[in-house]
Amino acid sequence: MGDILDCIDVHKQPAFDHPLLKDHKIQMKPSYFIRKENINKIDPSSTKASSAQINELHKDIVCPTGTVPIRRITKRDLIFSNLLKMSRKNQTNGYPRISTYHHYVSVETPYDEKNEYYGAKASFGIHKPFATPHQFSTSQMWLQNGPQDQTNSIETGWAVFPELFGDVAPRTFGYWTADGYKDTGCFNMLCPGFVQVHTTIPFGTILNNTVPGSGEEVKEIFFWVHRDKESQNWWYYMGNDDETPIGYWPKEIFTHLPYASLIKFGGIAGAKIHVPSPPMGNGILPTDDYDMERTGFMRYLQILGEKGETHYFGNSAVTRKDLTRPDCYDVIFRKYGAAKRRKHGYNSMIFGGPGGGNCI
Repeated sequence: MGDILDCIDVHKQPAFDHPLLKDHKIQMKPSYFIRKENINKIDPSSTKASSAQINELHKDIVCPTGTVPIRRITKRDLIFSNLLKMSRKNQTNGYPRISTYHHYVSVETPYDEKNEYYGAKASFGIHKPFATPHQFSTSQMWLQNGPQDQTNSIETGWAVFPELFGDVAPRTFGYWTADGYKDTGCFNMLCPGFVQVHTTIPFGTILNNTVPGSGEEVKEIFFWVHRDKESQNWWYYMGNDDETPIGYWPKEIFTHLPYASLIKFGGIAGAKIHVPSPPMGNGILPTDDYDMERTGFMRYLQILGEKGETHYFGNSAVTRKDLTRPDCYDVIFRKYGAAKRRKHGYNSMIFGGPGGGNCI
């Protein structure tokens, strides 16, 4: 995939340079598993990549036993990371900005500090919005808690982000902060924090590959995060079951995240000042005819309980949020009964838009 990956001793990976993880005992696998749901029975015509197929995406990555693949941090990465640190006081609703502005759309649970959510899960449509080196576009979910100026956040999904990855492919990413995006946290493993355990799939996995054995491009993948009941670490998975745990964010690095009080699903499109805004999703605005095959989408939106039970997102109130113009980006959320569930996944959202010069 064009990256340089190093095989690092799993016990000596960058996460353990974090001062709060000095005495952390690595968790090699989750101690608690989610109730398995056979999503393929709901929609067998989908080209969602299963956990087994995801494990095949990078089977050519071979690290010795006891090591994990870590994407090598380059000089460009260090410059990018340092610019983020310098700009952390200049941000809104998400990532620190490097003299940038950004648009976002999302659907979310109404915030209430009494809410207790222990995970989030959804099937993400995989698209290829074009972004220049001065732009980025994401499809993601957020799990958050804490006062606004001390927000603790875990964010994951896929992004086209040339400045972060060096190309225009849709790639997996993770982001975390424990102080409202000021002094803690980073993308992927650009700072100590995330613990990698999967032996072939690091952050930055390219998602426009073909599904092994089918010859078809990956069009849809489940992403999910769940707090392990015993360790209270926040595990990150790909696939429609819990057989592909990639790694986790340790509980020690957070200050207000014993559980999440806010869950969000949506996207961000950003660009440097005076640069046109990039497309989000697949670049097409959602419309009331709800043509999921035409626009960007997520479906099977779920919230996870402490014991691993799943609750469909939207069984209580859903709030729509946006920081954009409706002719630039938009989002529509809907729930469906049994008649349309096979196509739409009970609940789903279509979102995105073309961006452009008028969206600056």
